[in-house]
Amino acid sequence: MLLDGGDIFQGTMISNLQYGRPVVEQMNALGYAAAAVGNHEFDWGVDTLVARVREMRFAALGANMVERRTGRVPRWARADTTVRRRGLNVGIVGLAYPNTPSVTLATHVAHLRFDDDSTTAANVAARLRNAGASVVVGVGHIPSETDSMRRARGDLLRLASAPGVDAWFGGHSHNVVNDRVEGRPVLIAGAQGQYLAIADLVVDPIARRVVESQQRIDLVYADVPVDSAWTARVERWNSGVAPIAATVIGDAAVALHRRRPESTVGNLICDAMRADVGADIAMQNPGGMRADLDAGPVTRGDVYAMMPFDNTIVVLELTGELVKLALEQSLAGDRITQVGGLRYEFDPARTALERIVTITLADGSALDPARTYRVAVNNFMATGGDRYDALTKASKREDTGRLIRTAMESWVRERCAGGRSFEGRGDGRIRSLGRGD
Repeated sequence: MLLDGGDIFQGTMISNLQYGRPVVEQMNALGYAAAAVGNHEFDWGVDTLVARVREMRFAALGANMVERRTGRVPRWARADTTVRRRGLNVGIVGLAYPNTPSVTLATHVAHLRFDDDSTTAANVAARLRNAGASVVVGVGHIPSETDSMRRARGDLLRLASAPGVDAWFGGHSHNVVNDRVEGRPVLIAGAQGQYLAIADLVVDPIARRVVESQQRIDLVYADVPVDSAWTARVERWNSGVAPIAATVIGDAAVALHRRRPESTVGNLICDAMRADVGADIAMQNPGGMRADLDAGPVTRGDVYAMMPFDNTIVVLELTGELVKLALEQSLAGDRITQVGGLRYEFDPARTALERIVTITLADGSALDPARTYRVAVNNFMATGGDRYDALTKASKREDTGRLIRTAMESWVRERCAGGRSFEGRGDGRIRSLGRGD
């Protein structure tokens, strides 16, 4: 979440280095009523999460998140909450992502079970209505995707068919979704506080049912005077973070960019991941790279700007055939996967999933379709994010828990030891044979 309306890395560092305290304080100030527990809430372990929940003046929801020992929702969370709005009782059911164990450090949630979200939602919604709720809203850390016609598909759309819920708000996939299922709003408000997802529901108070609904996604902007109280809060949060952000870790001989087809920021990320875990190959989705890098001193804040997400390195065992398929799947979505340990050429004019013309290992030897390779990717890609379905077919997978930022910092420090600068020029590892890339 963007905390200060300024640089993304600053907001990320403010949160990460203070274990989420500023985010909770912000949400309290904004008057949140409830929030679904997401996978990143477990980043620092359950003890830290429980401490943050105790600071919340709103409900932390996870109806399908139960303790293996008791079969109940943990004492620090709730399945639902009810608020009073416009004279009506509004029930809110909250869901955790059923695949949470595969997108967070497994040891942090080993004591929890994440049950089927659809069945749980239907059961909780029925209970809320029996308790007098005129409206039931669902909030879930549940992803969705959209096609070229902006039609949604995936987990949130499946969940929206559960009976008894009048509107659904999802997340996790970081995209914008504005759709309807059986006349009910289904929305995701993107990421980083850029949008608001709004559903207006007209309710018959006697029949206690929604008779009309409208929805929209609003881009967040404001041309208003600066809020002095808010500014003071951000300055207080930032006082301990700014010196860390300014820490110099090395020097870049040339500027790094995110241009297509070969991004030198992508090269840095992939080479750092590959070196960190000793992988044969590394891959990075272009959407995860959020800033270029100027030539000159490199700070920890610069690393946060390039990689603002708390993604960890996942090591997959993949056949060469699946590695190639993952690259093809990205190209089919007009995304060019950045790589380390590989070189490839592609023709964007070719048929989807047949666009790669040549593909070799970094030493020039052929990528063997039948051989198994150790492939380093981020945890978002490893779970099929950005439609990397091929990566979900790995014969083995290990989430190292190692932040990509940490690997990047180590890579820069090593190459700049003794006052040296690192060279970040492209080496031709990715080439487009068509125009426009």
